[in-house]
Amino acid sequence: METIAEKMRRLTEERERIAAEEAAMRDEALAELERVNDEIEALEVRKEQLEAFLGLNETSQRAGHGQILQLCLRAVSESPRPLSSGEVKDILEKDNPGMKLTSVPGTLSRLVTQSRMRRDEFGRYLMA
Repeated sequence: METIAEKMRRLTEERERIAAEEAAMRDEALAELERVNDEIEALEVRKEQLEAFLGLNETSQRAGHGQILQLCLRAVSESPRPLSSGEVKDILEKDNPGMKLTSVPGTLSRLVTQSRMRRDEFGRYLMA
């Protein structure tokens, strides 16, 4: 018959095993999220190249490298409450009419993976 000490040791070992599995799954999910963000960025670059080739991007205002990231950081940091990605995009559109802002959701996700922002339980963004 198993003693209480043995049961406690076995339960502790099981908790540790489960915690290690959860940490490994979280690491895999974060790595996958980073891969998806990289793919989105590559597709955005390709889309811009195709638009330029077809002459479709002449009317849109292009953001400089890192400008969307800085604008997202500013919008979220200046807000008194957490913001959804749509709200961030709306703020940026209001302040920068005509600017191409399709990369805002990916930028916000990247900022979360970099621990510069975090998401609340409703998926809204706030500073970390």
